[in-house]
Amino acid sequence: MAFPQIEDSGCLGLDLLAGLAVPLWLAQPDGLVVWLNDSARGLLDLPDAADESAIRLRADAKASAALTSCLTNGRATNATIAFQTCSTAPLLDLDVRVTRAPASRFGTATPLLLIEATADHVARQELARLTEQLVALSYAYPDVRFELRRDGSILDFATASPAELNIPAERFLNGRVQDVLPDPAGALVADALERLSAGETVVGVEFTLPAPSPRQNDATFEARLVALMDGDRVLCSVRNVSERVRAERDARQSHARLLDAIDSVPDGFVLYDAQDRLVLCNQRYRALFATHPDLLAPGTPFETVLRETARRGVYRMPPEALESWIAQRLALHRDGGPPVEVELQDGRWLRIEERRTSDGGAVGVRTDITDLKNRALELATARDEAQRANRHKSDYVHHLSHELRTPLTAVMGFAEILRDEVMGPLDNPRYRDAAAQIATAGEYMLELINNLLDLARIEAGKMELYEEPCNLPLIIDATTAMLGARAQGAGLALNSSVADDLPCLYGDPTLIRQMLTNLVGNAVKFTPPGGQIGVAAHLNDGGSLSLSVSDTGRGMAPEQIPLALTAFSQAHDRMTTTEHGSGLGLPLTCALLALHNGRLDIDSAPGRGTTVRLTFPAERVGVEERV
Repeated sequence: MAFPQIEDSGCLGLDLLAGLAVPLWLAQPDGLVVWLNDSARGLLDLPDAADESAIRLRADAKASAALTSCLTNGRATNATIAFQTCSTAPLLDLDVRVTRAPASRFGTATPLLLIEATADHVARQELARLTEQLVALSYAYPDVRFELRRDGSILDFATASPAELNIPAERFLNGRVQDVLPDPAGALVADALERLSAGETVVGVEFTLPAPSPRQNDATFEARLVALMDGDRVLCSVRNVSERVRAERDARQSHARLLDAIDSVPDGFVLYDAQDRLVLCNQRYRALFATHPDLLAPGTPFETVLRETARRGVYRMPPEALESWIAQRLALHRDGGPPVEVELQDGRWLRIEERRTSDGGAVGVRTDITDLKNRALELATARDEAQRANRHKSDYVHHLSHELRTPLTAVMGFAEILRDEVMGPLDNPRYRDAAAQIATAGEYMLELINNLLDLARIEAGKMELYEEPCNLPLIIDATTAMLGARAQGAGLALNSSVADDLPCLYGDPTLIRQMLTNLVGNAVKFTPPGGQIGVAAHLNDGGSLSLSVSDTGRGMAPEQIPLALTAFSQAHDRMTTTEHGSGLGLPLTCALLALHNGRLDIDSAPGRGTTVRLTFPAERVGVEERV
């Protein structure tokens, strides 16, 4: 800028003065400003295009006397001068320091006044400006603002919503904030003031005030008290945070509901974040790894959980397959894919499913499929049993047809001989042998059919027991007497050994005699001439009773015994023995004994005979009658 009234003589450069941060003016004694620097322009808030020549000083009498004295004696003086930028502009009062500037330095005819704004005035101006901004801001925000003394006395307050606290504004005048605010707010603020007096600089409290009407909700406020630097005043701001509190409460409730829902899921649930760190898991998941709770802490990396559980032997798998399985699991966790199944060391089975979330995390589901695996195993076992039963049924039908067809062929053949009188007139004695063969074959067929029917009734659960106290020595005597002639004809010695004081046996006497008859009949059939057969009965330790039949026949190897207990199976090769049976005697005896809750044991070895022992439980021994 250039002023025609002055010219720079080089002794005190105007350029140097123009660059100072202190506002400076040069004025004539009549008050006309002839020069000012940029800081002065800013202080006067002059636009760049303003006419500086219109700026004048306006001084009262006291200030005018100080300026005249400065021009006369040359001493600097402090004064308050009003600046006017134009005839219509308002006056701006400034505290300044005035010094006489020699005319020779600026090439003027008369001395000039060098006016310098004092530093404290600049600070006060800035403070006033900031205070004005703060006041504006206080009205721009919804907080209720109090300026207090340490004892709570209200010096000033400002609020954009006077009814926010449901308190008339006049109550804030000349009162104490702890008395004006209703409980519990007043007590909380009073406690906060005491804490500030104790040395704290900022104290925050939260309180809820009842709604002014039943149709409105209670309001929650947050108060923050700050000790000001002068040590005597406190700034207290009160904000209505009801919406935030409700939002936070709703968020907590939603979070709690979500966690409860996750905990209610019957499967194990686990969530990992984008860095593969454990975020949360539900109760079912924790139960699956109850013995390793340290691995379920939030923040644990997935790979750490996987490798550590594998190292601790949680999964049942061969050691050589472990690393390959871990690699498969990591790939599933990283990329997703079809579920995998794994068996735990305690025998449980898990189905593992992994899915990636939209933020890069992973969610996993662990389903206990132990019951499914067990049912699948049971179904497989049942299927195998059914297949074996079908094969057994086919074998059963095959053996049955063979066993029936052979004697039936004999019956029909000898009957045709009699019918056709092949050997001459019927008075030929040879026909008697044919009739005997017919009778023998018929008896065999009848025995076979009866045994088949008995087995069928037992398997169908239709066999009924007619139980009563049985005289076991009498049953043994009757059986040996009935089969004695047959044994004698086969060249065998049949004897029995029964104690005189043997207690009675509670059971079905007919079935017990049938069991004994089957055993003795088998012994007679498979013992060579000159052998012996013995029937014995005795008490065992523990009160059970054993009925046994022993022979001196050829015996059986251990692997042949299960065959002897299978229907239509033969323990001996048909090509190496002359005696054949239907293969139903021992199976039927075993089934009848099971109806009496007994146990059948076979003690046999090739070349030393066989002993079949029927053991009846103690609860059937010595029972005279049973209701």
